[in-house]
Amino acid sequence: MVHIQEETQTFLQVVGIASLGGVVNYLRHPKGNGFRPAELACSIIIAAFAGMEAHFIVAWMGLGVQAQFAAAGMAGYGGGVILDALLVALKRRIRKHFDTEPPSRTGKAEE
Repeated sequence: MVHIQEETQTFLQVVGIASLGGVVNYLRHPKGNGFRPAELACSIIIAAFAGMEAHFIVAWMGLGVQAQFAAAGMAGYGGGVILDALLVALKRRIRKHFDTEPPSRTGKAEE
């Protein structure tokens, strides 16, 4: 039971640090349309998700809690940009593995 409590506490701290990274990113990169609570909330949610993923990856690599916190904060700050870059890289690997081309963006069938 103690182990579960420790893991939960670490996880909540990671989410908090990642969320702060999202807040910092939002404040450092204003979009020019004033304060928008929905955009801030979206930034925090994306940051928390990216931080959780970074936490799990670093934990899987066997690195310590400090490295997990650092990775979560950086991933939280990068947020959506990191997730978008990973998605592009994953798509590229899948295409390379299956030797396929991306579908046409015109929506028309190729002849």
